[in-house]
Amino acid sequence: MPSLRNVAAPYWAEFVGTMVLAIIGLGSAAQGLVSSQVHRTEAISSSIAWGLAVTMGIWASDHVSGGHINPAVTVARLVFSGFSAAKVVGYVAAQMLGAFAGAFLVWLNYSSALAALDHKNEGLHPATAAFITSSSSTWFGFVNEVTAGFLFVLAVFAITDNASNAKTIAPLAVGLSFTATSLGLSSPLALAINPARDFAPRLFAAFVYGFDVFTDASFYFWVPLIAPTAGGILGAFVYEWLVKRDAEYQHTLEEGAAN
Repeated sequence: MPSLRNVAAPYWAEFVGTMVLAIIGLGSAAQGLVSSQVHRTEAISSSIAWGLAVTMGIWASDHVSGGHINPAVTVARLVFSGFSAAKVVGYVAAQMLGAFAGAFLVWLNYSSALAALDHKNEGLHPATAAFITSSSSTWFGFVNEVTAGFLFVLAVFAITDNASNAKTIAPLAVGLSFTATSLGLSSPLALAINPARDFAPRLFAAFVYGFDVFTDASFYFWVPLIAPTAGGILGAFVYEWLVKRDAEYQHTLEEGAAN
């Protein structure tokens, strides 16, 4: 007798899949309405680049570490996938240090051009926009990051599930998921999805351009640090407890289909 969870799983899957479709599709349409042409072009370019960056990062690390490259994914794996608690601090530290090193190398390549950016007014140096995320509203930014973390980590869990057809192309599929999430919800500066992507480059920017990167926008720095992780835990919960069938029941279905 299948459990209620297993019976309900395909209906939850359709609900969640259609919700994801609507969030990304409608979000992209809304962004097109409220953004300028320049802004839309920048958002598309940024989203595609970050998606490709995720794909390359996973390809570089997946066969050794599992390719988390995101503290939100690591914490979600800890809570729902049995990832070793003893490794969490080391993984997150490595992710932060990797992002810090990446920020340094970007600055090394672009330092002269970034230094030449016009800085007439008080406030953050315009070059900091290459390293940090921001939002006009802390509440809006928090909701945005939670939603994005939810969508992205939900996709990660679905793609890397042993029963998923996408597992063989997981790095590419995860990168595309990042791009889709960013296109549906983001402006070039407003979305991190990955705590390491914001906090470590922000720390680097603080040393180069001043520590007001931490006090700017009402101390906004904590939002991309906490919100994607909270959203990621929620996304992992939805997949693991609502969408995914338990392994024994899935095996029974597969055996039945084979016979």
